[in-house]
Amino acid sequence: MSKVRNTSRLIGTAGVTPGSYILQSCNITASDETVLDIKELIVEIIITESIYTVSLDCELIILDGVNLFEEMKLNGDEKIEIHIKRTELDTKNTEMHKHTFYVSEVLNFSRNKNGSSSYNIRGVSKHAYISSSKTLNEYKEGTIGEIIHAICKSDLKIKKMDINKGTYQNVSCIIPKLRPLAAINWLNSNAFTTTGAPFYFYETLKSKVKYKSYEDFVDSADEGLDTREYIHSPVQQFKIGTKEYFAEQSRRIRKLSSELNLSKFIAINEGAYASTTKSIDISTKDYKPKKEYFYGGIKKLNNNDPFPKRNNNDQYDGKEINKISNGKNYFLSLNSKAFSNANFHAPALDSIGKCQSYLSTEDTLSHDILIPGNFNLEVGQVLKLTVNKTGAEDNISSPIDKMQSGKYLITTIIHKFADEYTQNVEIKTNSFNADLTDIIKVEGEKDGKEVSV
Repeated sequence: MSKVRNTSRLIGTAGVTPGSYILQSCNITASDETVLDIKELIVEIIITESIYTVSLDCELIILDGVNLFEEMKLNGDEKIEIHIKRTELDTKNTEMHKHTFYVSEVLNFSRNKNGSSSYNIRGVSKHAYISSSKTLNEYKEGTIGEIIHAICKSDLKIKKMDINKGTYQNVSCIIPKLRPLAAINWLNSNAFTTTGAPFYFYETLKSKVKYKSYEDFVDSADEGLDTREYIHSPVQQFKIGTKEYFAEQSRRIRKLSSELNLSKFIAINEGAYASTTKSIDISTKDYKPKKEYFYGGIKKLNNNDPFPKRNNNDQYDGKEINKISNGKNYFLSLNSKAFSNANFHAPALDSIGKCQSYLSTEDTLSHDILIPGNFNLEVGQVLKLTVNKTGAEDNISSPIDKMQSGKYLITTIIHKFADEYTQNVEIKTNSFNADLTDIIKVEGEKDGKEVSV
């Protein structure tokens, strides 16, 4: 029996809990095209996806008691095809993950006991492998989204992709001897929407390679949001084996932790709320007047800004936090005579201030949550988080922690298939669900005497 087949939580092939799954197959193809299903040797499968990484990353933890390492002549040149599925107990719908990885490393080999060895096999998607085999040194023109789409299609041979080509302004550039994925990251550093939002190039386990803006994430936030609502609560109401239990557990957060990273001191240095852009055209020696950005026009996940409105701003030398444009300065070199189109840096002149504001505030609140495996969850989606107050039993009329609750962007998912299917999910939001001016007033006497809240 496969060590990662979760038979203890199955009725036939149907899942009793959201962590139920079946490892249908895990085929490894050797250099000579020999194919072997190694699902019986797998202890754990870990697959990571993130809006900050250009490819999926897969790691198989192997307990080898059949001398697979020698018989298959493992050398880091193999292909792995993974097929994982689950049938819903109530709807009988089948959900699955099916993906092909190419081995990038074989590592951590050890023999802890006689008769078996253990090691890890790591793999990446095909386009990451192709990227390492070539470099680009070419003239390109068009929107940056169009250039990235062309690289994905012709150089990386990606078939399943969803690329937003509508980046701001046509540009001309020469890619300076970069591998395709490195070229995409280089191009993306100056890719913005027409209103200044940043773009992300990433791959999801559920679907495909994507190139989307932060505005795309927010605009799609309401699509199917009710199926992506998660609750952090100690209370369980239903019994295992029932449809209600499955639905309840599907939305339940098992663990929530965060470093918070709440620092206005750092944020103002990053240009989160205001900045100044200065530029010079090196071909005409024309110095452009400074262009100031003040926080505004940001598409927010929640209703309230990531900074408070306050009367006393003495720590900012009397200025409002979103008016300190000298806190962050950008310097751009333009070259209007290099090409007939604008050069590579031109889009940044109008957009870099707002883009940096997006990037600096995207983790205004950040959490790591542990949830049961959801086959339909992927990075780039928005979920609704509901967190109970610490003392909810003492405040029945308003048990929800509004400061922690709200809409969050899913930025990273670590899929773990072991005794059950779980997901470690990093979620971030660029705004507060709570009104920062609605602070509990302290009642009582002053002058050192006890007060109460």
